[in-house]
Amino acid sequence: MQVHSPRDIYGYRARIGYTSPPAATEVFPFEFYKMVPEGVCLVISTLAIVDMNKDEIDQSYQISLRAAREIARASVDLLVLGGLPINRSRGSDVDGLIRDVQSDIGVPVTTSTSAQMEALRILGARKVVIGHPFDASQDALFTRCLDDYKFEPAAVKGAGFPADRLGLVPRSTAMGLARALMLEAPSADTMWMPCPHWAVAESIEPIEKEFGINVVTAHQSICWSALRRCAVNDAITGYGRLLRNF
Repeated sequence: MQVHSPRDIYGYRARIGYTSPPAATEVFPFEFYKMVPEGVCLVISTLAIVDMNKDEIDQSYQISLRAAREIARASVDLLVLGGLPINRSRGSDVDGLIRDVQSDIGVPVTTSTSAQMEALRILGARKVVIGHPFDASQDALFTRCLDDYKFEPAAVKGAGFPADRLGLVPRSTAMGLARALMLEAPSADTMWMPCPHWAVAESIEPIEKEFGINVVTAHQSICWSALRRCAVNDAITGYGRLLRNF
């Protein structure tokens, strides 16, 4: 049998598995490959979120467990269980979910929730404003999560898009939300933009520079956490202090 160099695959530095909540996933892979260095690949399985209702979230939780096993068979270096509402759909013990899935599939596991909360901690977040792509019915989901992890929600605003239209969110939306949030809570030290399926990557640096605050987005923090757990420690510029300095 012919022997190949380890570099003879696209993901020669890291192959990161991700269970992606939207049934139609568009933005996540696009922004992933904008952020990660060469030699890092995404191994993705999509779930069942279209309307983001409770039935879909419950269904996606079960699909994610099956998808985790399937992705593990591809010999990924790390599996990220996507979807903060899915991660927390059985309660706030996300660490317990990680232990159970990791034991089941034999591959290192983390979650979208863990990555985002870890990023907020490492940046020293205390008073946090939240900008998300959904309507106001989702506000409590995100403020409750911050409360559970001992961060102070200072203000929250959604852009009013349904879950099946996240790929159509204009790139200017994130900056517009940021400006509105900082008018409402000018003493905030951190901006959190949950949901990694709307266009926010190119707004991270401009928001940090305009307001002198740290920005944590779901996508950026998932990439950061996954890269560092896979010993890819490159300083990545253009997407905020988190990927540049930590």
